[in-house]
Amino acid sequence: MKKYLFLILLNISFLATAQNTTDSKETESQKQMTEFSKTKRHSISLDVIAGLAFPAFNPRYEYVLNKYSGIGADLNINFDNENGSEVLEKFSFSPYYRQYFFSKEDYGAKGFYGEGFLKFYTYENNINSLIGASTNTNTKSYFETAVGVGIGWKWVSDSGFLIDINGGLGRNLNFADDPVERDFTGKFGVNFGWQF
Repeated sequence: MKKYLFLILLNISFLATAQNTTDSKETESQKQMTEFSKTKRHSISLDVIAGLAFPAFNPRYEYVLNKYSGIGADLNINFDNENGSEVLEKFSFSPYYRQYFFSKEDYGAKGFYGEGFLKFYTYENNINSLIGASTNTNTKSYFETAVGVGIGWKWVSDSGFLIDINGGLGRNLNFADDPVERDFTGKFGVNFGWQF
């Protein structure tokens, strides 16, 4: 019994030594980014393109799991009642998971990333019907869900200011009973925000 206990303790000490050796091989910059990703795990940003191009509000929240990955969600509220309501979503909620690359080279939950996302959204279509000599237009709202992938690049300064450029494409699951089916939906943005 003492022999087994001794072997277990010996293995634990080797594992601890191996962990310290791996950590000591990190450069100073990599150690700083590891600490940064441990202390600054929350980021909030706003899509400036949605605000400038359309009257829309598109905030984003991300929680950094580690220097290689993060989870978060986008919210989009489109206030445009006149232009493009048949094309753009009126409301959307999109949770996502991100995997960051190049993290071994001084990046920490920043740089190039790939993401997988779900998108729950509503949109409107105008339905024209001919009644006698006049045309009657009815606006109908639809709810749709999509599954998609995207890529992007996130820059984070030492103070926590961030810029995130991203784009993605999702495949609709055809839950809407819209006679004009929409097969795809997009997800694009330029976000400015803060990581804290």
